[in-house]
Amino acid sequence: MDEVTTIPSDDVPDLQPIVQRKLGRCLLRLQQYKRLLKAMVEDGELSGLADRLHTIREQKIACVQKKTMGTLVGILTESFLTLPPRNEEESQMEADTGDQNWFSYRYQLEMPAEHYEATKAALKELVDLRNELVHHFLERFDLWSESGCQTADGFLEESYETINRHCLNLQSWAKPMNEARAKMASFIQSQTFQDVFDGIRVDGSVDWPGSGICCCLREAESKFAIVGWTRLETAIRWIGSTYPEQTPKRYGCSSWRHILNESRQFEIRKFQADNERITVWYRSKVS
Repeated sequence: MDEVTTIPSDDVPDLQPIVQRKLGRCLLRLQQYKRLLKAMVEDGELSGLADRLHTIREQKIACVQKKTMGTLVGILTESFLTLPPRNEEESQMEADTGDQNWFSYRYQLEMPAEHYEATKAALKELVDLRNELVHHFLERFDLWSESGCQTADGFLEESYETINRHCLNLQSWAKPMNEARAKMASFIQSQTFQDVFDGIRVDGSVDWPGSGICCCLREAESKFAIVGWTRLETAIRWIGSTYPEQTPKRYGCSSWRHILNESRQFEIRKFQADNERITVWYRSKVS
């Protein structure tokens, strides 16, 4: 037997336009929630090689734009919301990286287990409510009858209160995250940050094997070495024109020879041809 489709009557209840406006209000608020949710997921964490961070972030933004609200909520609950670490070692585990060129950050909101589970359940209910409003609203409510509109009106009032509460809650989470992000941006632009990536620690000590100035000396080797040895004067001139920020003073040294000695990364030899001044040559030590 063929299914019969009921054609709505032209006699529209007076309450229907009000229901339509309230449905629109709920959907608009949901869109506001999703936009903020996307922004939090996009900026919640980032990691990668320092010189590829911009590209990695652009790729992440493009990926996030395609995610459904349910998927975004799942990412939020799994990465942003977190339980207290079981011990100090666990909390430090991700921070201990051996590669100075690797940059990583993550914003998280720590909450007790009971609160976490309750929040996770509430967020799932919000996603279910969103799906109900977007996909099943007309199936659930008869908007061509007065009683159906009245029922829908009450449901939409409650729905808006729920959605609005979640929006305000998400905004409260986003505010400290935005403040932390602003501080992070300021730090990234600071000289201290640049020093860290060149191997100069906050306390002034230097990670010589991975330091920027040693990397420059090795790069000069690859270009100007003669029978395995590189003339220091040649390297200094090239580094000065190519990487002018890399100077011995920045690393607490008085000269380039001081760098070679202090870093302990290079072998040093002095050569003197007939009637010529002494010249300094270097090469990387073999591990």
